[in-house]
Amino acid sequence: MEHIERKEELKLYQSSALDHYFGGRSVCVLDIETTGLSAEKSRFILGGLYDPAKGILHQIFAEKPGEEAEALAEFLSLLRKFDVAVTYNGRHFDVPFLEERFRRNGGAVPQGAPEWTGGAWNGYDLDLYQVVSGHSPLRRLLPSLSQKTVENYMGLWSDRADEISGAESVDLYYQFVTTGDQSAKERILLHNSDDVLQLSRLMKVLEKCDLHRAMYRMGFPAGKPCRRWQVRRIRTHRDLLIAEGVQAGERIDYRGFSMGDYPMQTRFDRHAGTFRMEIPILRQSGIAAADIRAAGLPEKEFEKYPGFGSGFLVVEEQNGVKYREVNHLVKGLVDRFEQMNMEIDEWN
Repeated sequence: MEHIERKEELKLYQSSALDHYFGGRSVCVLDIETTGLSAEKSRFILGGLYDPAKGILHQIFAEKPGEEAEALAEFLSLLRKFDVAVTYNGRHFDVPFLEERFRRNGGAVPQGAPEWTGGAWNGYDLDLYQVVSGHSPLRRLLPSLSQKTVENYMGLWSDRADEISGAESVDLYYQFVTTGDQSAKERILLHNSDDVLQLSRLMKVLEKCDLHRAMYRMGFPAGKPCRRWQVRRIRTHRDLLIAEGVQAGERIDYRGFSMGDYPMQTRFDRHAGTFRMEIPILRQSGIAAADIRAAGLPEKEFEKYPGFGSGFLVVEEQNGVKYREVNHLVKGLVDRFEQMNMEIDEWN
């Protein structure tokens, strides 16, 4: 197993919207190489991870098939340091593949490292493919949404040096394993590093996307970074706005029917690792609004929204859900709940 590091001074795309959802959280970019698409039958052979804060590209390479467990453990020990990973189709492939191979390798950790009792990783996957596919016009404009096609659309073709496909990298891996051909190994590493660095550059495609709608549909991190709580589903039902999620990191047990004087039902289940909030909303003439003032949230943060006034925030109207406003409301309530819960713990 080989751990390769090299400096890459590459800054990730930033925006106020991204900062709203991910500010204060550690972010990396990742891509993996495997011997096939089936996590049950195939193996992890190479993981690339870019740490933009330190400007370091890591590549963990299993030089022999028998080194998968060691390489996987080393790669996951890097990944677990990050709250958020940027991927391309990671929710359907990279992350589930890592989870399955972690399970099949007995939850291995690097020698001398603390025992890990969770899954492979409990952070948030910002899957650019899902954002682009479901929340931008590019599906209608491009012949496909492959990473290289979207790169070309964004004018990034000149930054890529490799020209092989993922399938070709598998052939090259077996060529390296059987013959020791160093040029084959170098091409595999180049393919992986280009995918990771190009994905880092590709984050600017978010300018073409409705990020707020994407976060409403895909969920987003909430609470303090150490908790790694994630909102997974938001919906309205009659006079309620319901937010459900997972406690991916530190967990608590709690059930309440108010938050201070605000009649919001809350259930945090430590065993199941889930949470649910039922937020009251008022409906009138096709408009639904939440009482920000009664919830104890800072009104100044919501004054920028056209649908805010007299302490009320419009979250839904005739033309649909106000995604940005709803996300902000839910995020604010999770943060306020966590703060109140911490104060109760300290008092006790």
